[in-house]
Amino acid sequence: MDWVNSLNLMAIVSILRSRISVLVFLLFGFDAAFAQVKFTTVASSKEIGRNDYVQIEFVVENAQQIEKLTHPNFQDFHIIQGPIQSSGMSIVNGSMSQYKALSFVLQPVKTGKFTIPGATAMIDGKLMHSNPVKIEVTANGSSNNNAQPIPQSVWPGETADVDKEYFLKKGENIAQKIHKNLFVKVDVSKTHCYVGEPIVATYKLYSRLQSESRVIKHPSLNGFSVYDMIDPNNDMPSVETVNGKPFTVHVIRKAQLIPLQAGVVDLDPVEIENTVHFLKNVSGQNKSSSRDIFDNLLDEDVRAVPVEQDITLESKPVSISVKDLPQENKPADFNGAVGHFTVHAAVENKNISSKDADILKLTIKGNGNLPIVNAPSIQWPDGVENYEPTTKENIDKTVAPLGGSKTFEYSFIPQQAGDYVIPPVQFAYFDPVSSSYKTTSTEELKLSVKASKNKKANLSAVVMASSPDEGSNSIRDFLQDHLEWFFAVIILSGLAIYLLVQNRRLKKAHEAEQLAAAKAKEAAMAEIAMALAIPPDPLLKAKQLFEKGDYRSFYTELNRALWNAVADKLKLPASELNKHNIVMQLHSRGWDNKSTTLLENTLNECEMKLYTPDYSESGIQRIMQSAEEIVSVLNAV
Repeated sequence: MDWVNSLNLMAIVSILRSRISVLVFLLFGFDAAFAQVKFTTVASSKEIGRNDYVQIEFVVENAQQIEKLTHPNFQDFHIIQGPIQSSGMSIVNGSMSQYKALSFVLQPVKTGKFTIPGATAMIDGKLMHSNPVKIEVTANGSSNNNAQPIPQSVWPGETADVDKEYFLKKGENIAQKIHKNLFVKVDVSKTHCYVGEPIVATYKLYSRLQSESRVIKHPSLNGFSVYDMIDPNNDMPSVETVNGKPFTVHVIRKAQLIPLQAGVVDLDPVEIENTVHFLKNVSGQNKSSSRDIFDNLLDEDVRAVPVEQDITLESKPVSISVKDLPQENKPADFNGAVGHFTVHAAVENKNISSKDADILKLTIKGNGNLPIVNAPSIQWPDGVENYEPTTKENIDKTVAPLGGSKTFEYSFIPQQAGDYVIPPVQFAYFDPVSSSYKTTSTEELKLSVKASKNKKANLSAVVMASSPDEGSNSIRDFLQDHLEWFFAVIILSGLAIYLLVQNRRLKKAHEAEQLAAAKAKEAAMAEIAMALAIPPDPLLKAKQLFEKGDYRSFYTELNRALWNAVADKLKLPASELNKHNIVMQLHSRGWDNKSTTLLENTLNECEMKLYTPDYSESGIQRIMQSAEEIVSVLNAV
């Protein structure tokens, strides 16, 4: 099979995956026709914080016709996203149910207990009402407090289906088709803010096409302190609806930006290089939908050829207007904190002795530009020696604005005994919500410092204090007469201890050298053993499944084993594992076209058998021989 036919097969497999629900519907449609119609309201959570989000879904199951679905008035909530329409089916223990849903993402406007009424709809000619749900809104937010609303999947645990534009129809302009179905944009939480007020910028790639994308220019984000909220390599794609069509959305970068100075600041664009793949029907037939083309691709008279188009996308620049903080009513001790904060102070030990060290812990909690908040000044009472503070942070960078706590530890030493009072510590910050300065403070701290004890009592005084009065003179005379012997004993004891310590140190060093030599010898023997060992057979499990007659599992395992073998040999991350990339990598390592074609055909056949089961022993033996040949060539690279 040549490269063109290989791509045709890949396209068929991809379409089969996206259309498998249609085949399942045909198999189980009879049962679904008699399934019970249900109309329910589903809430993602029954208890949320004042700044949290809740998803409400109105779900209709097993209906033949739905008309005039009307959602209630969410009078105690703001609509953040929605309405979002979705549909699908699920099969549990052989019983199938179909559903259609209308969902909203809401944020409460106040605390309290609220009832969200059900929706109404004309379902199969009958007026039906969904159930109401109760939501309790508390003042304390959850761990996701202030989080940005996340696009929801169309059914719990599943990913929404995006009907990709695989096919290039006759007369379609390829550039226009890409422009409508592939673009990159940057979303910002706000375009006007104050210096020090965090904003969220999210760079996203929207796609309805089969493409390979690479970021060739990352945004520099000059003029901001940047705190990334997610790792794009580990972030799963989501689905968003744009102009009534679902798009697969990949987050390129999501970060909180803290502006450092006033003025208009432009967010740098991101540039993405894309290779878009289409199939073009060249048989003379021009069907109006991808479903028609799918049906006809199974016809021997229909032929499609692959078409590739390279395009570089760039997000539109976004300007952020940054206002300087007002000078009016600005506190004298203001140090740049912007957000909403509280402050608490405590002394580690309130009852200490003079000349002893203690620690004052000052903790600032809240949301805002917490990472760049500086240590407040302390008005220390006279007679207290103090030092520069150290800092500990506990900040959650996945919420917006940044939230958590920052603790400053001030070490100090009272010089004299007595009672000390540390005045309340003032902390001023600017609240961007009310556009005003606010000040919070701690309570005053009281210390009771005791007089330090004399820790330098001499030896004769200690001995005399512990002796009876009547024998004190004789003991003192004895000590004075034999003072040189005491010094001799002390010197000899010190020398003996030194020699003992040195002996133990040398012994430990010798043992450590012997242990290191043994480990080196063991490692060398292990390397020799690995070199002489026969490498494990990656196809062993697939062969065992073949012997058991479990042919479907055989193809699944064979497909997995080949991909793992290629990934292990090429040392590629999962994000770069695709057929186009591994073919180029193998060519660069000396593979010829025959070997790469054999690999592609084997992988395509494995994928095809997963969706169009047609098993034969001769066919399985043939594909196993191909797989063994591929593994052999991989081991030789």
